[in-house]
Amino acid sequence: MYCLNKLKEKLKEDKVAAFLITNGINIRYITGFTGSESILLITQKDDYLFTDFRYLEQAKEDVPWIRIVERKVSLIKTICRKLTRLNIKKLYVESLYLTFNQYNEIKNNVKGVYIIPTQRIIEKYRQRKTHEEIKKIQTAIDIAEKAYNGIRKIIRVGVSEKNLADILEFEIRKQGGEKSSFEIICVAGARASQPHARTTGRKIQDQDAILIDWGACFQFYNSDLTRISFIDRISPRFKKIYQIVLDAQSFAIDSVKPGRMAKDIDYAARNYITKKGLGKYFGHGLGHGIGLAVHEGPTINAKSKEILEEGMVFTIEPGIYIPGWGGIRIEDIVLVTPHGCNVLSRVPKRLTEIVI
Repeated sequence: MYCLNKLKEKLKEDKVAAFLITNGINIRYITGFTGSESILLITQKDDYLFTDFRYLEQAKEDVPWIRIVERKVSLIKTICRKLTRLNIKKLYVESLYLTFNQYNEIKNNVKGVYIIPTQRIIEKYRQRKTHEEIKKIQTAIDIAEKAYNGIRKIIRVGVSEKNLADILEFEIRKQGGEKSSFEIICVAGARASQPHARTTGRKIQDQDAILIDWGACFQFYNSDLTRISFIDRISPRFKKIYQIVLDAQSFAIDSVKPGRMAKDIDYAARNYITKKGLGKYFGHGLGHGIGLAVHEGPTINAKSKEILEEGMVFTIEPGIYIPGWGGIRIEDIVLVTPHGCNVLSRVPKRLTEIVI
């Protein structure tokens, strides 16, 4: 309700009649509605959730305090009729999520309405997690870790990438997860040079490095972790590069604290990797916020203008990817605290702990 109240305050301050929310995750964050195929209209007085017959009963259970409007034609046409009845003249919209067709429907069917595009207003609220949100994210992490521990014993020569990914998906559900946060990435050998390589039927071979990027979803909140495992032993080159990535991550984690620029966290890891002569092989941002979406604010990269605040939760995931050789990424989730950060994930990652 905090976000909803703040949005109503903004409408009054800006002298705007209503705010049309079309992003499903933002609707869930504001209201707690667990269904889909819906659009939310917030006014200075009342709030309306537009949905269809499939979600009527669910909506009445989830958000009994909102006026539920069942669509009889398309959602946007139903909304246009309501905007007209309410005589809405100034309307905030989410410019990143309102479709061109929806924009045209409103513009052409709601006489005299002035559509005002906005960006990331609700997402800014989502960046700082509440205590309850942190608990759900921690549970999602715990589930993911238990699932991963459950499959480590079956990682061996001859097992395929897909087989491992399928079993890990099952373990996530077995441990209490609703589903994987995203399609699991499980790649072995040289294919790990592709940061988001597609999992295939390739079988693990002797002395392979196996990269697994996975996460669990719990009560709509997500986790996102990456670990490397080695079969039998680690070659000197892998050992050297793995330690560089691990040290880079450690420098980044140590630099996290409220008030610091997000780009400075990226710099802490990227600068170290660059000094080691491998900067050109680290081509993505250092991390991203996580919560109701797997990728949300804050953005942790070299161009980010965001400032870290207490309660933010995000990944720190440096990587080095060398075509024809392979790739190494280590990903953990941190929570910004008053004086630094807590690492919420605990899957072992020291060199002595990753050989199978």
